[in-house]
Amino acid sequence: MKKTSITVLTSLLVTALLATSALAWQSTRIGERNFQRAWSAYTYKRPEAAKQYFTAAAASFAEGLAQTPPARSTMFASNLAKAGMSFYYAGRYQESIDTMAKAAEKDDRLWEAFLYSGLSYARLDNKAKTLVQFQAFLKASPAQPLLSTEVSNQVNELEMENGSLTDAAAAIEKAALAQTLRNINFGQDSNTPIERCSGRYWWRYNKAPCEKNRVDYR
Repeated sequence: MKKTSITVLTSLLVTALLATSALAWQSTRIGERNFQRAWSAYTYKRPEAAKQYFTAAAASFAEGLAQTPPARSTMFASNLAKAGMSFYYAGRYQESIDTMAKAAEKDDRLWEAFLYSGLSYARLDNKAKTLVQFQAFLKASPAQPLLSTEVSNQVNELEMENGSLTDAAAAIEKAALAQTLRNINFGQDSNTPIERCSGRYWWRYNKAPCEKNRVDYR
């Protein structure tokens, strides 16, 4: 009888764990879907629609990250980056910072982690940490010339006590969009784009992942 009870209890625990894992995976999947929609709107310069989808993506990613434990796919560097970016554009700045820190642990060359952490600290009016993250972004040498130039300019201005953190964040956001659109145009004009639409970080050079990777993309 005792052995049977233990077996039943073990079975229930395994079932509960599998159900939790499935829920976390589903939340991440929905987050990815809304991130793709948000990125499309962002690159087509539709800020209101982009904000709506980033907010929806942030809510789903937050659900996935809150699961214990999170699904394995939730903790991929690429998904953490998408979550962190979604949190930023949804105005959930501390969550963006926390998530990008996890992303950087997975991939220390993930320049988005430093960029969006810096932007989030700027929006939270923390100058010291803003500068630390922007300097880390520049040190990562992300090969994003328009964006890197603007970040460097804003770092210099902030160090010289010129301008505000809000103005710096706005200028860098504008440069980030300009850089993204330039990257996309480059990818369309090139036979061998730097980051194909099937890459882990497809958003760097594309408006959407490859058709076969949409929604299911990691």
